[in-house]
Amino acid sequence: MLLKRLLYGLKLCLITPIYAGAKLAKELWNSLNKKYQAEYADTKKFIVGKMLDYKMVDRKSVVAQAEELTVIFNKCNEEKVGVSEEFQVAAIIQKLPRSWEDFQADLKLKRTELNLEQLLTQLRI
Repeated sequence: MLLKRLLYGLKLCLITPIYAGAKLAKELWNSLNKKYQAEYADTKKFIVGKMLDYKMVDRKSVVAQAEELTVIFNKCNEEKVGVSEEFQVAAIIQKLPRSWEDFQADLKLKRTELNLEQLLTQLRI
């Protein structure tokens, strides 16, 4: 039912290649989302938005998530959106999941500044 409403609201000529395999509204949405995000994935706004919206979760390795964020930071720098190493370290610390609150507080209170490599090492321990 929802799929029919979506198709009615969209012009079929624009989504026919994408729609062909979609049986559920969620499949159609994911296909459209993937197609149009891929087209704009290299823009500065998309990369910065991805960085700002990134949320770390408990169910996934914190180190893996920090590395994903590092990849996003590198893409920002490739797009000439300057992201300093200090900013990267602070952002990763700020985005740690709730279960890491004590660790996060300890890092924020440290007098010495960590570089990215040192932070990733601390997260691995």
